[in-house]
Amino acid sequence: MLILDLLIFFFNITEKYNVLIIPGIAVSVISIFIAGDIFLDVSYKFGNSIAISSKSVGLFIVGIAAIIDELSMSVIAAFENLGSISFGAIQGSNVITLIAFFIMIPLFYRKGIKNFRIDSYLILITSIIIYILSLFIVRIPFYIGFITLFIFIFYILLTNKQESNEKIIEKSDNDYSYYYGIFSIAVIIIASYNMVNAAYVIAYVFRINSFLSSFFLLGFFGSLPEIVMMFIAAKRNRKDVSIGLITGSTLYKETIVFSLASFAGTLTFYNSFFSIITMIIFSCILLIYTVLFR
Repeated sequence: MLILDLLIFFFNITEKYNVLIIPGIAVSVISIFIAGDIFLDVSYKFGNSIAISSKSVGLFIVGIAAIIDELSMSVIAAFENLGSISFGAIQGSNVITLIAFFIMIPLFYRKGIKNFRIDSYLILITSIIIYILSLFIVRIPFYIGFITLFIFIFYILLTNKQESNEKIIEKSDNDYSYYYGIFSIAVIIIASYNMVNAAYVIAYVFRINSFLSSFFLLGFFGSLPEIVMMFIAAKRNRKDVSIGLITGSTLYKETIVFSLASFAGTLTFYNSFFSIITMIIFSCILLIYTVLFR
């Protein structure tokens, strides 16, 4: 699978031969599933070795690793002055990931989600702040990034403070070397880039608006690592890891990814009103879930 991913990556196979887009995407999805499975095992092992909780493993290890593709996509797009694509990738990935999460909540997360109520509050607050900003500006000045950066730092400090009350995660039965973890991240990044290139080709062929193409196509493909690892962790009864992955990665994309993209270049709210409203609605739903499912 890695060899196929590398061939697609280095030789731009899906860009040169459009007919290979579908099998190329299939190869990337399978690669992410296998690599995500291995990475979760390594994350459990690392979390156990440094004595942190399953919630923190989801938030700080798996959650951060899962947004590497969105981070690189958004920052590169902003640097190349593709501001609507950059913001569209952030919003699209968050919306699609939350849709998958909402579908899975009644199946896997009836217990435990209440522990993430503070995370849900911060996601909602950040969504409202972005909405208010969008009413007054279209092109986002770099200094606006300090607002979301402050929320990110506050979230990390707050979560760290709560860590002492959490139970240390148990190590996985599969004792993979840490090298496998690094290797699996590389596979996820390469496979994600291949899907992103496929999304650009699809958008070009069908002449889709730049924001909409990034929101739906890049958002969908960019959210796959989170969705895959969320599902695997939930199936293994690692609910705190799975929920932490989703709430953490959602907040990271709305804060640190947003901040870095605004620092790197152009970031705009152009054509993004419906996505901002959708994120506020989804943030409210997530908060309601944390109240209903105890």
